[in-house]
Amino acid sequence: MAAKKFTVGLSVRDTFEKIAREMREEQVHQRLDPIEGGYSAGLLVYEKYYFRNSSRASLTVFINDYRGVTEVEVIPSGGSQGLFLNIDWGAGDSFAGAVHRILQGDMM
Repeated sequence: MAAKKFTVGLSVRDTFEKIAREMREEQVHQRLDPIEGGYSAGLLVYEKYYFRNSSRASLTVFINDYRGVTEVEVIPSGGSQGLFLNIDWGAGDSFAGAVHRILQGDMM
């Protein structure tokens, strides 16, 4: 599972609210903070259970405008079965794809 990073044409707040509103998975944490210098950052964390491999996966979404554009970084983790077998059978990419689909029309 690899992290994905992309930019969108929305503000950090609008991006944060759109993802929070449209994600259907269980949200376990959210935080939106203004930062000195007029910047802001948002953090969303989701969790999902996959029956096909009997595992839980988490998805961390970090949103910021530190470089003058809104960047979204999507980081899947977990989803593999067992201690030694670190194969998630596509669960992480599928989970991360939900954020990509939500923001697809807003990407730059």
